[in-house]
Order: sequence, then C-alpha cells, then structure tokens
Amino acid sequence: MTNHNPEALQAFTGKVSNSVTGGLNCALTMIGDQLGLYRSLAENGPMQSKGLAEATHLSERWVREWLYQQACIGQIEYDETADSFFLSEEGKAVLAQEDHPAYMGGMIQSVVAMFDTVEHLPECFRSGLGQSFDDKGEGCACGIERMSRKFQTDYLVPALLPRIDGITERLTAGASVADVGCGGATSTIAMAKAFPASKFIGYDISLHALERARANIAAAGVSNIKLLNPAFDPLPEDSSIDFITTFDVVHDSTHPRQLIDAIKNSLKRDGSWLCADVKGLPTFAENRRDNPMATLAYSFSVLVCMSAGLSTPDGAGLGTLGFHEQKAREMTAAAGLSSFNVIPFDGDVFNAFYDIRH
Repeated sequence: MTNHNPEALQAFTGKVSNSVTGGLNCALTMIGDQLGLYRSLAENGPMQSKGLAEATHLSERWVREWLYQQACIGQIEYDETADSFFLSEEGKAVLAQEDHPAYMGGMIQSVVAMFDTVEHLPECFRSGLGQSFDDKGEGCACGIERMSRKFQTDYLVPALLPRIDGITERLTAGASVADVGCGGATSTIAMAKAFPASKFIGYDISLHALERARANIAAAGVSNIKLLNPAFDPLPEDSSIDFITTFDVVHDSTHPRQLIDAIKNSLKRDGSWLCADVKGLPTFAENRRDNPMATLAYSFSVLVCMSAGLSTPDGAGLGTLGFHEQKAREMTAAAGLSSFNVIPFDGDVFNAFYDIRH
C-alpha cells in the first residue's frame, strides 16, 4: 500500500463521506417535500414527532427517525430542552414555501429522479450516446418544471419582458409567439394570460413535458395556446413569428445550430428572440475558479443536459455551461442574427438573458 499523509487521507475521506451523505439526504428531503412534512412544520412548529405525525397523518416512528436525520444534517432545528423540532426562517423559504425564489423542492425532485437512470450511465460513457429527457422519466420533467415555475409565473411578464424594447406593446396589440422548448408551459401560460390578444404556440419534443403542458393549460383556463411537437410540426420557415422565447433550451439541444437556424428563419425581420440560458464562462478553468455554480452545473450536465444533447448519434452535447455568452454570440452571428444584446436582469441567479434579432 502507498503511504499516505494521515491527515490528508482523513480530510479526503471526509469530503467523499459528505458527498455520500448529500446523496442520501436528497432522497429524504424529497420525501419531506412530497409528504408535506416541511410545510406542516413551517406552519405549526415547533413540534414533537408525535404532533408532526398526527398533523400529516403519518407513522410517528418513521417521522421521528426522519426528524433525527434532518436535525443532524442541519435542515431542521432541534430544541433539546423541549424535545421539539422547527424550521428556521431560511429553512421555511428553501424547503416549505413554493412561492419563494429560494425554494429548492423542484431541484431536489429532479436530482432524485436521475437516480433511476444511473444504471444506464456506464453504457453512455462507453457508447458516447446520451439519454433524452423522456428517458429520465416524468419525475425529472416535473422537477425541472418546478425549478423554473417561480421565475416564469412571477417575474417573466412584469419584470423581464418590459426590459425588451417594444415587446410588451407588441404582445398587447396581438402578436404571434413561439415558446420553443416550453416544457410544462408555465412560461407560455404566464404570457398567454397577460396578453390575451396574442397567439402562442408551445413547442417541445418531450412527451412527458407536453402531457404536463396540456394539463397545466387546461387548469389555467387559457384558450390562446396551441402545443406542437417540432419532430412532426417544426417551426415555420416563412418569417411569420413576432416573438420567440427559449428558456434553458439551446444548451440541451442535440442540434443547436439547426435550432438557431430554425428560429432565425421563423422570426419576422423586426421580431425578437428572448434567449435565456445558464450563466457560464468560456473555459473550464474560468468556471472552476470564478463560477460558484460550476460544481452543480457540471453535475447536472453529465446526468441531464449534456446527456440530452448527446441523445442522438450526431448530437452536439454542449452541456449545461456550453451556451455561455461568447458561444451564443458566435453561433447566432453565424446564423445571420446580427443584433445581440444582454438584458440586465438579476431576478434569476442561474440564467443570463439575451435579446437577439436580425
């Protein structure tokens, strides 16, 4: 055996042990989210395990052990004197309040949904072929929808769209809009509600996403949205669309160049493409040094984003951080879209926003 520095070995072992604990905690955090344990604790705490079990109609023994785990990892607070548990204000925001910008229930659900597909990863590494979003299952689609819902329902229309020159006025008057990669259509619904004179088409190749979108549209009661699968009904090539949106779509695309070409060909000469994509830097060295989301982003990339981009034999596989501003400028200019403006907006910590035009 190689002689190791005992302190360095212990430190490295601790680092990996923390990762193992984090993986286990994701599963248990999702359980707390699904069963309403965090919500009940936020509304009724401090509580003992018996009270929380009664409030959620669950087995006290299971709730008690879950509380012990959550208190040990520091997500739930424990009062030893009263033998009771409670959520801090920060814990309430992140774990219990779905309408809070810091809420992470959707991200946790996405991560746990990926666990079921890990068994396929060795073959991905051998073959180079990734997995589509539908291969990840309905749970991943639902989790990703929940991750973006807060921004799309509360900030997109009132805070972001007014920053794009002329768009709010155009949508109010009545415009043709394509929400490309619409997912569960939360962004499409938000715009359709706000601008009833406009007509919206949501495009997505994920059957799970389209199913969720149909249900969400029906629940919202909006009638100015049509859903299409671009595999069968691609974007029109007649420059007929006033406004196109993509929210974290290009970096996932198997063929981003063809996607950008299709957007360019469907966009009116005076139209606008709102492109939102993950903030990244041009090189790995820069991301590792200066991007606080690098570890999270590269993890998601291997499991979801790059994998989706490589789900066809000729896929580009840009990866989660692969459509950074420099790459976006290069690829859109090559497609003939000569106007590229960064939209100053700090309401989303993960994404950068671009107003792209002919």
